[in-house]
Amino acid sequence: MPRSFRAFFLFLLLSFSLPTFSQDQQSTSDLKGSWSYGVNGYYGAYFRYRSGLSLLNYSNLHGVELYANKQTTGKRFWERKYKLPFIGFALSYFNYMVPDELGESVTVTSYLDGPITKIGKGSLRYNLGTGLVYTTHHYNSTSNENNKAIGSPITFSLRGNLRYEYPLSDRLFLNAIFAFRHFSNGSLNQSNNGMNMPLLGLGVRYQPKALAKVITDQDSTAPEIDKRLRMNIRIAAGVKEVLRDDFKHPVYMMSAYASKQVTHTNSFMLGVDAIHDTAIGEEYLNQGTNYPEGYLDKRSAGVFIGHELHLSKLSMVFHFGRYMYQPHGLFPDFYQRYGLKYMIFKNLSASALLMAHDGHANVIEWGLGFHL
Repeated sequence: MPRSFRAFFLFLLLSFSLPTFSQDQQSTSDLKGSWSYGVNGYYGAYFRYRSGLSLLNYSNLHGVELYANKQTTGKRFWERKYKLPFIGFALSYFNYMVPDELGESVTVTSYLDGPITKIGKGSLRYNLGTGLVYTTHHYNSTSNENNKAIGSPITFSLRGNLRYEYPLSDRLFLNAIFAFRHFSNGSLNQSNNGMNMPLLGLGVRYQPKALAKVITDQDSTAPEIDKRLRMNIRIAAGVKEVLRDDFKHPVYMMSAYASKQVTHTNSFMLGVDAIHDTAIGEEYLNQGTNYPEGYLDKRSAGVFIGHELHLSKLSMVFHFGRYMYQPHGLFPDFYQRYGLKYMIFKNLSASALLMAHDGHANVIEWGLGFHL
């Protein structure tokens, strides 16, 4: 999955949100969630990371993971809406068994772990999160040119687990896991095909204390809905690499849009974008397109619709846009954004969004929003 946006998206989600969750939990002493601890072992494969390999590669890939979960108690509206998920942290080690090209990785991740349905005595649960990865071997044009997966020693990590948890006792639980891991740098560096790993896992979780009391009053902390039509301006900038031996090029954006919140957790948007991309010249070289003579117009503009999923001050953001002005014609007609917005004050937000074309990352946008 080249230039994937998903690891970056979830990395920002939990990096922004977990400090807020922790601060909220520490501010109320009467409802503190219980902690639990566990270990998982993984065995699996990885998808093709360079040309010449089969789609799925088996190399005795294995890993081990230590983790800690904290219970949510329902004192925030989103916790009850999403069935009281756990907030967790994990430290993982993976050995790809390809020592010369891929080496080994250590990851630090945070995640949300929530219930899907009861099955017999146990339960089926999801586990989604992200973090950072340190990899011992990465792409180098002279010493490791075959590694097209990892372009830098530090990258982003996406984790996704679907697990069945079976109680062995009141405190001990057995887990059977189907997992997926993706490591990528979000096009900050090239090469960046990413590591994509389907995994099977087995683990145990230990819960020293019983779960804390939870809030069941559905109206006690429900926030008020602001249903006004709001006008918004967002300014942002980012950097990207295009060629494998390249330097980082700045990209600048401005967006103006209208937004309306329709439920406690959902808002919709309609707006316009203006973009100035200083890497357009390198995009011509990367795509093998004839370089135009005379003035090189690096501007583009588009219209977009969007959605925000609100978790208190944090929002998960999705934009789907279409270019209305793209004189160079190097990108597809449609583009997407995925990322996060955090409300610093009532009328000011910070955001980190990944702009992509057909799922291929273009640039990470770091921005400020002004909301009227």
